[in-house]
This record gives sequence, C-alpha cells and structure tokens, in this order.
Amino acid sequence: MTYKKNREVKIGDIVIGDYHQPKFISEIGVNHLGNFDRMKNMIRLSHEAGADFLKFQTYKAETRYDLKSNPKAKEFIKLTSSWELSEEENIESWRYAKSLGANVFTSVYDEGEIKFSMDMGTTAFKIAAFEIVNLNLIHAVAETKLPIIASVGMASDDEIDNFVDILIKKGNPFILLHCISSYPLEKKYSYLENIHKLKSRYNCPIGHSDHTYGTEITSLAVAAGASIIEKHFTDNIKLRLSDNFFSVTYDEVVEIKQNIKKVFTYMHNRNTDTEDFMRDFKKYKQ
Repeated sequence: MTYKKNREVKIGDIVIGDYHQPKFISEIGVNHLGNFDRMKNMIRLSHEAGADFLKFQTYKAETRYDLKSNPKAKEFIKLTSSWELSEEENIESWRYAKSLGANVFTSVYDEGEIKFSMDMGTTAFKIAAFEIVNLNLIHAVAETKLPIIASVGMASDDEIDNFVDILIKKGNPFILLHCISSYPLEKKYSYLENIHKLKSRYNCPIGHSDHTYGTEITSLAVAAGASIIEKHFTDNIKLRLSDNFFSVTYDEVVEIKQNIKKVFTYMHNRNTDTEDFMRDFKKYKQ
C-alpha cells in the first residue's frame, strides 16, 4: 500500500516527526491501583521528570471487556473494578494535570468514554493493541478528528492496513507504535527492526511502546527511528499488581529524556566545516 507522505503529527503544541527530537509518553494507566493520592503523585512526578505527555486510561470496568468474545472477561472486570477511580477522582486527575501544564491524553475502551475524555480536554486518543480491531471504537474515536496513537503489537499487516485506511478516510492524524504485547518483555525479543518496517510501509510517525525493564531499549528504539517513546510509569516498583514492577520511575524518566536528546544529536548533527575541509584535503592526495 502507498500512502501520502505525512511524517509529522501535532498533539496540542507538540510536534512529533522524523526530524523533531523524539518525545516521551509517561503511561500512568492503572498503576495507581485505584488510589487517588498515588494517581496525583504519579502525575506530578511524571511531569517534573520531563515527560512530554501523560497518558491515562479512561474506562468503566463493566464495559471494558467483551463477555462474549473474551473468556477471561469476568476475571479482568473484577480486577480493573478494584483499580477504577470514581468519576470525581477522574475529573480531579485531569484538572490537576492540566494545572501543572501537562499535555494529557487517554486510552478509551468503549464509545461511552469518548465524550467524557473530550470534556476533560484530551489532546489525542490512544488505541490499545488489543483494540485495534474494534472497528466500532475506531470509527467513534475517529469522529473526534483528534490525533490517534495506536500500539500495533497484536495486529497483522492487514489489520493495521484496515485501521490506517479508516483514519485516512476520516482525516485523523495518526501515529503507530511498535510494541510486543508481553508484560514484561525480555529485552532480547524487542524486535526493533519492526520500527524500520513500519516506517517503510506507513507514512506517519512511528514510535515504540516499550515493556522491558529499565531504560536501555528506549535509546536503541530512537536510534532505530522511533519518533516517540512510551513507557509505563510508577512511584513504587515494589508493587506487584498491574504494570508497576516493570515500570520506570522519576529518575529513569530523567535518564530516558537525557538519552533521547543524546541519541537524536548523534543521529542528526553534522559538522559541515570538517566535512568540507576533508573534501578539500583530497586535492593533496598523491
């Protein structure tokens, strides 16, 4: 498939693209485990560490999973119910993040949460890897005309093509994130080559949603061509529930941001004076 070249997407006032320093998404998700004070603390720490975006999850547990098609739906509903913030706490989370000046967007899992997210001022929508084939959700989110970021770790090429075709027809800017949907993922299975494959197939910014421990893979993903990096964030890696135990902390986000800047500089900076001198030096060759 051939798509019109469009390697830049603007989310709020931030531009993501091939020749812009890669951005970082702090995925808070449900790592707060239903504790509103921890939610606010992670918002503050993520923002202070320099995250370019904060990502929430907006859902109602009873409608998040399909009881007919998902054999583990009841188990997941019970678990996510215990982590679900109240509507008032969700509203206050958005207000608090916005008061800090954070750029916030969210994942939604059913059509009913789209309006709430719009009312809260989401700057984009995230489509989780397992929702990329949820065509009703995709069409509903696309109607907002906001940028859409999608993880493609569970999708075939045909499913990604279908998703992309919908967004092109609807006129939504979009970003695709390479990811491997394993939580956590062993570093040796990161398959960063897929960033190149996605960039050659789709003319949109390509990023990486990294589920490995630590910060090593984020720098390699940028070197492989990722324009945006997503990592789960926590304020307590000792917690074993949800994604806390393999998430990054404040100090690691600071490190990731520094490394992203270094790698981007190493990739794109040129010393033309030196290059011109060396070309001129060839005339002295015997």
